[in-house]
Amino acid sequence: MNVLILTDFSEVSSNAARYAVDFLQDTEANFYFLNIQDFDFKRSSLKNLDRKLIEILHKLEQSAAELKAYSTSPRHHFNTILSSENLISAVRKALTEKKIDLIFIGAISHKVHHHPILGDHAYEVVRKIRCNILAIPANCTYRFPEKVLLPIDYSVQQEEEIPTIISQNSFLHRSDFTVLKLKENQRSLVLISNPQQTETSLVEENQGDFSEEWFGEIQQDYDLIFIIGKNLSICDRFLHYKHGITANIDLHLPIFVFHNPR
Repeated sequence: MNVLILTDFSEVSSNAARYAVDFLQDTEANFYFLNIQDFDFKRSSLKNLDRKLIEILHKLEQSAAELKAYSTSPRHHFNTILSSENLISAVRKALTEKKIDLIFIGAISHKVHHHPILGDHAYEVVRKIRCNILAIPANCTYRFPEKVLLPIDYSVQQEEEIPTIISQNSFLHRSDFTVLKLKENQRSLVLISNPQQTETSLVEENQGDFSEEWFGEIQQDYDLIFIIGKNLSICDRFLHYKHGITANIDLHLPIFVFHNPR
């Protein structure tokens, strides 16, 4: 498996990198650290550019070395990528050249959305990159995702497709999924206790407002939020850096944005 970790050398991105290693502790993986720099070739002298380049490359190698020391798996390998392209172009290039299967990105506090990599640009990656993505909040430590919340907009997603989609995700094959049906501001919950089954079992049906208070409560009950990539309205509802629910309250759960296997 090939894994891309977006880094700006902050603690938030370092935490996402550690989460990636823990999440894939039993999987053979090549980890690629991607850092993006806006080199000013017109205004900077060659000497200054060389100094900055050496400094950034050193930080990248140091990040890879620290994560290698953190990992306990001999099947984990660590590499670095430095790019001067814009974020989306750099990620797409890495996806093609390194055949990336999974992306990890840090998710910051709702108070710091001006952050150059992990603020509104994280939302841009989720919306524009067709690859499985895990957004990891600051201070989120890995625990096995036993209980997973799956919000669904059934105007986009066929209900009968859900068990198949869940079974395609090998990372969460031992997790219990609760499907959150969303329609406008209403919600209802359906439990899928076995992703392989063809029918979902309705265990509770609660109608109510999709509110910040309620979202705060569900963060205490689940280990991970799983969003199907083509449910763009769901991505907006949760992740939009200005209008999404996480724009106003802190996110404590990792969010997995899933795209069907290529």
